[in-house]
Amino acid sequence: MNQQLTDFYVKPTSDIFIKFLFGKEEHKPILIDFINAVMKNSGFPLITDLVIKNPFNIQTILNAKETILDIKAKSSDGRWIDIEMQNSDQGFFGERALYYWTALYGDQLVTGQNYATLRPVICINILDFKMFKDVDPYHLCFMLREKDAPELLLTDHLALHFLELPKITDYNLDKSLDSWLYYLKNEGLNKEDDIMENILKNNPQIANAREKYLSFTQDEHMREAYESHIKWKRDYESALFFAEQKGLEIGTEIGTVKGRHEEKFETIMRLQKYRMQPEEIADITSLTPEKVKAVIAAGDKGLDLLIGEDATKH
Repeated sequence: MNQQLTDFYVKPTSDIFIKFLFGKEEHKPILIDFINAVMKNSGFPLITDLVIKNPFNIQTILNAKETILDIKAKSSDGRWIDIEMQNSDQGFFGERALYYWTALYGDQLVTGQNYATLRPVICINILDFKMFKDVDPYHLCFMLREKDAPELLLTDHLALHFLELPKITDYNLDKSLDSWLYYLKNEGLNKEDDIMENILKNNPQIANAREKYLSFTQDEHMREAYESHIKWKRDYESALFFAEQKGLEIGTEIGTVKGRHEEKFETIMRLQKYRMQPEEIADITSLTPEKVKAVIAAGDKGLDLLIGEDATKH
């Protein structure tokens, strides 16, 4: 099977491939197998079936260039599951993970429902960087436990899993999670990989994932979407770096008021093009989120709003 790899390399941990692999309805058995590998490794109940709530849509990706390509699913026993791939450490990822858990948990309630209808939310974060550098385990799971009596669990409704790929170098292939993480780190890299060959022979759903990888790399539209999204992310990260540099300049320079506001306006308009949230732009430019939203809504007139009043945070 390895000899079927194409010369077109797709990074298996790219968020667009992860979304393709785990986010298509017909790929559901692959997703279930991966989730159960994580659940088994933590000693949690396995899932038997699920519904994918935001299935993969190539046209959406081509048109919107989404920054977040997570997978949301609901298991047959009522648990909500969110899977996200993160390739670089942009800081505050713990807070970000908790924020997404909060959104998924809170969105369950609609008018007239009570708290008894809430179901557990499990977030699985696959990280291509070391988030917890001072500990060795590659799989960490955080829950709500009492500080001095960790055996006392407040509720099982929160579970944040972090899988840190760079930490794992020794693989126990008797563990399904180790096999999955080896696959995600090494797919497409080497046509002569005995470990991969062994994994493909012994795990039918990882072998199924290999077939999906091959179909992705051989499909012209998927390749176009992958290259387009990679370019978009590169431009986004460049814009973020530009904004951070401008933010430093804005905070330290002693230029004219107009000059400083022109810097802020340019930064706001550049970042909103890449769908950065007003709250994130506000942190960079030292404005309130409300002022950022007003500037974006005003378009070319937004600079006048900045010059016309002191909108800086105090």
